[in-house]
Amino acid sequence: MLEGISNDSKASQEVRARATKLLQKKKVDGKTRAVLVDTTSHYINTSPSSSSASVSNRKRNAIETIDTSSGKRQCVVPDIEHLFPGVDVPLRVDKSTNILEVLKLAIRTFDQATITLASVRAYKESNHLRVDSETNAKVPRESVYDAEMYRVLLNWLKIIHKFEITGQWHLGQVCEDGDYHHLYCDLTIKKSDSPNPVAVLELLATASPPKLDSHFEQVFKYAQQLNPLEVWVVHFSREDGVVENPYWPCKQLQERGLNVVHLWHDKEFKNVRMSARSRDASGNFYDIIDEQILP
Repeated sequence: MLEGISNDSKASQEVRARATKLLQKKKVDGKTRAVLVDTTSHYINTSPSSSSASVSNRKRNAIETIDTSSGKRQCVVPDIEHLFPGVDVPLRVDKSTNILEVLKLAIRTFDQATITLASVRAYKESNHLRVDSETNAKVPRESVYDAEMYRVLLNWLKIIHKFEITGQWHLGQVCEDGDYHHLYCDLTIKKSDSPNPVAVLELLATASPPKLDSHFEQVFKYAQQLNPLEVWVVHFSREDGVVENPYWPCKQLQERGLNVVHLWHDKEFKNVRMSARSRDASGNFYDIIDEQILP
């Protein structure tokens, strides 16, 4: 499995490098023998039926090496905490994929340093939106969240559970102006044995209400062609008060099945809070207001 990951051109460079490093750790010379307390490869091959607790325990276990020339023991812990959640795919009571829980687990696995650096390297300005009580603040661009979400979902849902994760799905459509337009759906989550996606995800970063409204409409252009089971707008924002007083789509779009989640975080991505309006397994909408995601 590790060899497959290291040679998978669709996997991120970071994942392939980590797999190669783990493969190298398994090779020992004549003076050293490796004792696998609980192998990382066994964790990677975990089946969906494994319990969340046992997966998490395996994730914390180490590869112990004994240097026979000195008798010293060394403990090397595989650094895979940030690659993917160590749990099974969350399901609702009707056995359908719980997309909101998938998003929460994925976000908890985001690399905090990447989000922090984005405010000085891959940023945009908040314009009139207040961030830490100031306007025109530097905040991460949408592409930063998009890349992290794609990375985590690919490593978790695709490599471990054989879902299909597609970023920037290229679609074409003749729009109201009569011209042909190229459309790009941010992310789709699809089971390999199903013709239609489980969900389409439209991501935004620190957006104003008019910008949110346009994306609330835009995501249905993707849904019209892809026919997903669920439609989601995921709004990452540094704006003050965005989860205490969330902005929701109009009733007509909610009746069409639009699910929305707002996620506020501090600059270091150590404090993350969420508000969401989404449908449950019975098809009824419910609200979550200002729920703590991290720490």
